[in-house]
Amino acid sequence: MVMATGIVSAALRQAGSREPSEALLWLAAAAFGVLTLAAAARAAAFPAEVRGDLMRTDRVFSYFAFPAAASVLGSDSGQHQAAAALAVATALAWLAVTCAVISTGTAERWPVRHAAGSWELWVVGTQATAIAATTAAVPAGVAVAVWSAGVVLYALVTAMVVTRLLVAGLGPDDPFAPYWVTMGAASITVLAATQVLPGPRGGPVLTDMALIFWSVATGLIPVLIVAGAARRLRRPGKPRFRRELWMISFPCGMYALASMRLGDAAGRPLIHDIGAALAWPAAAVWALVFAGMVTALPRSLRR
Repeated sequence: MVMATGIVSAALRQAGSREPSEALLWLAAAAFGVLTLAAAARAAAFPAEVRGDLMRTDRVFSYFAFPAAASVLGSDSGQHQAAAALAVATALAWLAVTCAVISTGTAERWPVRHAAGSWELWVVGTQATAIAATTAAVPAGVAVAVWSAGVVLYALVTAMVVTRLLVAGLGPDDPFAPYWVTMGAASITVLAATQVLPGPRGGPVLTDMALIFWSVATGLIPVLIVAGAARRLRRPGKPRFRRELWMISFPCGMYALASMRLGDAAGRPLIHDIGAALAWPAAAVWALVFAGMVTALPRSLRR
C-alpha cells in the first residue's frame, strides 16, 4: 500500500497535480509508520513465524516491500534529513532481505517451479536502493553499480518466472496480480536510470538501457491486461479485495512516473506525454484498490 500510494503521489506531482499529491504523500507516510510499528510488534511477539517467512521462497520476497516503500517516501518527501534517514533504512533492509533470499535459495536450490511474480520485488527493492543512494548523495559509482545489479537480477528473475509459467502455468488458487510487478520492476529500472544518469541527459549507454526497459514495460501492459481479463473470465464470481491488488496499483503509478522522468532526461517529449496522460488513470486504479481495502477491512477484523 505504501509503495503504491507514494508512487502515485509522485506521479501526480510530476504531472502538475500538487494538492492530491500532497494528500497521498501524507497518507503514505502515516501508513508507513503504522505498518512499520505493526511489523516490529509482530517480529517481537512471533519471532519464529518471521524467521519462517524469511526461509520460504514463497514469502521472503514480500519483505522487499519495506525498502521499496522507504525509498519511495524518502525520494518524495522533499526533506533532506528524512530522505537521508530513509535512504539508510532502505539500504540496510535491502541488504538484510537479500542475505535472507540468498541463504533461502541456496538451501532450497532455487526451485523454479515456485517462481512467482512476487519474486520481482527483489528487483524493485534493488532499484529502490539505487534511487535511495542518489537521494543520500553517495558516490555516483555506487548508485550505478546497484542499478546494474538490478538489471542483471531482472533478467535472471524474469527468466525463472517465465520458465515456471511455461512449464507449470498458474494454479487455480495462484493470484495473478503479482505478475504485474514484472512490469513495475522494468519501470522502476527506468526511473532509477534517470536518477543515476550522469550529466543533463545522461550517458548514452544508460539512456539506451532505460529506453529498452521502458519498451519492455510498455509491451508488458497489454499482455498483462489481456491475460488478467482472460483469467477473470475463466473464474466468474463476485470480485473481492485481496492485498495482492496493490501489486497492480504500484506498477501503474511507477510506469507513469518513469515515463515522465525518462521523457525529460532523454529529450523524448512523446514518452513524457504518455506518462502524464497515465498519471490520473494510475490514480484511479489506486482509488479502486483503496476503496476495496476499506470495504473489506471490517470483515477482516471480525475474522
